[in-house]
Amino acid sequence: MNHTLSQLLQCCQTLRSLKSIHSRFLIDGSIASSDLILNKFLRLYCRFGATEYAHKLFDEIPQPNSFLWTSMIHGYVENREYTEALTMFSRMRSQLVEPLKFTICSVLKALARQTKLKDGEVLYGFVLKSGFGYDLFVQNAMIDLFMRCGKVDFARRVFDEMHEKDVISWNSMISGYGNNGRADAARELFNSMFERNVISWTSLICGYVKAGDMVEAQALFEAMPFKDLASWTVMISGYMEAGDIDASRSAFEAMPIRDVGTWNLMISGFCKAGAIEFAKYYFNRMPSKNVASWAIMIDGCIKAREIDNARCLFDQMPEKNMIAWSTMIGGYAKNGQPRCALELFERFKEQGIEPDETFILGIILACSQLGILDAAESFIQNYVGHSLFSNLRVVTSLIDMYSKCGSIEKAFHVFEMAYRKDLLCYSTMIAAFANHGLGQDAISLFNEMHKANVRPDGVTFLGVLAACNHAGLVHEGKWYFKQMTEEFGIQPSEKHYACMVGLLGRAGCLEEAHNLVCSMPVEATSVVWGALLAASAVHCNIHLAETAAAELFKIEPDNSGNYILLSNIYAGTGQWRDVAKVRAMIREKRVRKNRGSSWIELGSVVHEFVMGDVYCKLRAAELQAGDGEVDREAEVQVAVLAGVVRRLGDAAAGN
Repeated sequence: MNHTLSQLLQCCQTLRSLKSIHSRFLIDGSIASSDLILNKFLRLYCRFGATEYAHKLFDEIPQPNSFLWTSMIHGYVENREYTEALTMFSRMRSQLVEPLKFTICSVLKALARQTKLKDGEVLYGFVLKSGFGYDLFVQNAMIDLFMRCGKVDFARRVFDEMHEKDVISWNSMISGYGNNGRADAARELFNSMFERNVISWTSLICGYVKAGDMVEAQALFEAMPFKDLASWTVMISGYMEAGDIDASRSAFEAMPIRDVGTWNLMISGFCKAGAIEFAKYYFNRMPSKNVASWAIMIDGCIKAREIDNARCLFDQMPEKNMIAWSTMIGGYAKNGQPRCALELFERFKEQGIEPDETFILGIILACSQLGILDAAESFIQNYVGHSLFSNLRVVTSLIDMYSKCGSIEKAFHVFEMAYRKDLLCYSTMIAAFANHGLGQDAISLFNEMHKANVRPDGVTFLGVLAACNHAGLVHEGKWYFKQMTEEFGIQPSEKHYACMVGLLGRAGCLEEAHNLVCSMPVEATSVVWGALLAASAVHCNIHLAETAAAELFKIEPDNSGNYILLSNIYAGTGQWRDVAKVRAMIREKRVRKNRGSSWIELGSVVHEFVMGDVYCKLRAAELQAGDGEVDREAEVQVAVLAGVVRRLGDAAAGN
C-alpha cells in the first residue's frame, strides 16, 4: 500500500490531485501508516504553496519526528512565511525535539531574510554547543545571515575558520561584500578563488554595479568565459540605474536569449527614466507578455500622466490581478480623477478579489479628494479590517480623509488608535487641525510630538504655521518660523513663506509681510505673491495689491483668479476706471475664466455641478424612491446646491 501511495505522490502535479489522493487515503486510514508518506504529503503541500493544508495535516500527527518538523519549517521558508517558520521552530524546541542540520539551515535562512541578528547570534551559540558549528551547510547559512545583517567582519571570521569551503562559501562572501559596499574586498576574494562559476562572476559584477562603477563591471562582464541570463540582466539593470539607456539597449539587443523578465526589466527601466515612448516600443515588440508586463506599462503611462493610455492598456489586459487594479485606481486618484477611481472600483467589486494595501490607499485618497464621507465609511466598513488599522500608512490616509471630509473628531479618533505614531502620522494630524482652524490643538500636538522625541521636518512646520495663520496667532507663528530655521536648520520653502505672509497680512502687518517677501533668498513664486495679494484684498491696500498682481501677471499670465481679485479690490474702493482696465487686460490676453464647479453626495453617489449646466444636472440628479416617486429631500438638497453654484459663478464673474 505504501509503495502504491508513494508512486501516486511521485506523479502528483497539482494541488487538486494532491487533495484527491489525501482524501482517498484519509478514508481508509492508511495515511498515518508511515512517517515517510506523511513527509511527502507535507513537502508537496508546501511545494504547491498550500502551507495551511500542510499545517493542518501536521497538527494531526501525534508525535512528529525531527524530519516532519524540518519539512514544515522548510516549507514555510520556501514560501517566504518566515515568521511562521520561526514560530514552528520555537514549538519544536519547546517539545524537546532535537533539530537536524537542515532544520538549522532553514531557520538561519528565515532569520537572514528578516535580518534578525540578535536571534541569529543566539542560534549560532546553540549551533556551536550542539556540534553543528563545523558543518559546511550550517556555516554557509551563517555567512549569509551575517552578511545580510551587515556584519561583514563576523561573516569573514566564520569563513576564515571553515575547515572546508565550497564554491557556495566563496560566492556568499563575494556577494555579501558587494551588497555591503565592499567591492574591493569582494575582488580580492574573487582573485583568490581556485574554481569560479558563473555565479562568482555575476556576484562580483553585481557588487561593482551597486557601487556605481559600470566601467569595472563592464570589463568583468566582457572577460566572463560564459554568460547566463542572470549576468546579462545584472548589466542591463546597472546601465538603467546609471541612466545609460543606450548602453542598456545595446546589451539587450546583444543577448542571445531573452525571457519575459528581461523584457519587463527594459520596460520598467525606460518608465523610470521617463522614456515612455521607448517603453511602448519594447512593450509592443514583446513576443509574449505576462501580467507584470501589463502592470509595468500601465504604471509607466500613469507616471507620464498619460492616464487615458493607461486605461486603454488596462482594458486590453487578458487577465487582471490585484496589482493591475491597484495601479489603475491609484493612478486615477493621484492624477486628480477621483470619480474615475470610484467608478472603476464599482467594476472591481464584481471580481471577488481581496484588496491589498495599495488599493485601499487609492480608494481612501479618491474619497478624500471628493470629500464624500458616506462612501468612504462604507468602503472602510467592508474592506479595511482591524489588522490594517495597525498599518501607519493606512491610518495616516484615514486621518487625512476624515479631515478633508469635514470630520475632525473621527480623524483624531483614528490618530489616537495608532499604536506607534511616526513623523508622517503626527504631521498629517497637525495639518488636519490647522485646516479646521484649531490652531491651539495643532500647537499642543506639535509639543506632544516634540516630547515623544519625534523630530519635525519641513512638512510638520508647514502644518504648524498654517495653524497659526488660520487662528491668527502672529506671535506664535513668528516664533515657530524662527525655531524651524535656527534650532532645526530647516530652510523655509515657498509654502512656509506664503504661510507667514498670509499670517502677517491677515493681522494687518502688510509692510512686514512685503519686507519678508523681498528678503527671501530665492525669487518669490506665485504662491507667495498670491498670499500677499489676498492679504492686500482683505485690508484694501491698493499699492501692495498692484505690486503683488504685477508679479503674478508675469509668473502666471493665464490665471484668471489674479485679474478678478485685483478687479474686485478696485471695485471695493470705487476705482471703476481701473476695473475697466483690468477687464480690458483679460480680453486682450484672452484669459479664460475657470468655470465654477461643486458636487454633492447623495446616497453614497457623487453628483457634480458645473457652471452653465446646473439645471440639466438637476433633472439627472433626481433620485427615485422605491415606489418610483422623486426623493423630495434629495431634490431640495440639489436645488440648494444649484443656488450655491449660481452665487459662486456670480462672485467669480465679479458681479
